[in-house]
Amino acid sequence: MSKMALQNIENIGNPFTKLKFRHLLLRFILLSLLIGFLLGIFLASSSLKLNQQDLVVTIYVIQFVLLCLWLLRDFQRLKVKFKYVVGNLPKNQRWLRLVGLVLLTIMFSIGAGLLSFYLLSLAAPSFVEQALRDVANNPSVDRSNSFESNLLTSLAYCLVAPITEEFIFRGVILQRWATKWGIRAGLLSSSLLFGFCHPNNPIGLSLVGIILGVLYIKTRSLIVPVTFHVLNNILAVSMQLLPSNSLTYTPAEQLQQLRSSWWLGIVLMAISLTFLSRFLWSNWPSKDTAIPYLSNANKKEQ
Repeated sequence: MSKMALQNIENIGNPFTKLKFRHLLLRFILLSLLIGFLLGIFLASSSLKLNQQDLVVTIYVIQFVLLCLWLLRDFQRLKVKFKYVVGNLPKNQRWLRLVGLVLLTIMFSIGAGLLSFYLLSLAAPSFVEQALRDVANNPSVDRSNSFESNLLTSLAYCLVAPITEEFIFRGVILQRWATKWGIRAGLLSSSLLFGFCHPNNPIGLSLVGIILGVLYIKTRSLIVPVTFHVLNNILAVSMQLLPSNSLTYTPAEQLQQLRSSWWLGIVLMAISLTFLSRFLWSNWPSKDTAIPYLSNANKKEQ
């Protein structure tokens, strides 16, 4: 980065020095408790009935939308320019390659899920059986659900989640931690947090977080990782609609299937990592790479 560019960045100032992750975490916990309490009172006093899946999805949507609105309020208070967080649509973005990248990350996530469940089952089979029950109970799109329930879940997964999660994890947390610890540490730590927040497959989703972060840093546009996230979730939802007999299996039978298909996880991870590692190697940010917000602000100043 040139000395003039560094000087421009210093003159602009970095508002992410004032945004604190602990405040975001406290707000998340507060909203979770408050929304659950108020929604419970509302449902108890009205004729509206929601099944367990619709209730979980509704709480998620309200929670993340309100959290984003709260962050936008912080932006106004700290004079953070939202347009510098989002950036512009890249002119030369190769969208077909982005689709290929999505398919590779899905392949890796499936492989990582199979292999991690298999390894865990060797040490704690009862834990894995319970985890399989929890995964089966997660909100999903299924042909046995009502149209309204599937529509709500699809909108949450394919629209609300990509926009709100990318704004929070890449637009705010990555840039906050990159400001505090450096661009590489911020990228890795925010990606690990992203994976941890998806406990059904933390290894696979951590790598997805890294890919999304690299795309944001490289393009300086939040539109690109949001598009990636949308495509990824659309494919994941579509896969849930495929005919499957897994719902008729007991957790013990599913565990036995996992143990017999561990090799498939290795194959999927090996194939996908061959290409994903090349992408990461070619686009990994250097230590002095500025966060997207400051890069966009500097470009505007020039």
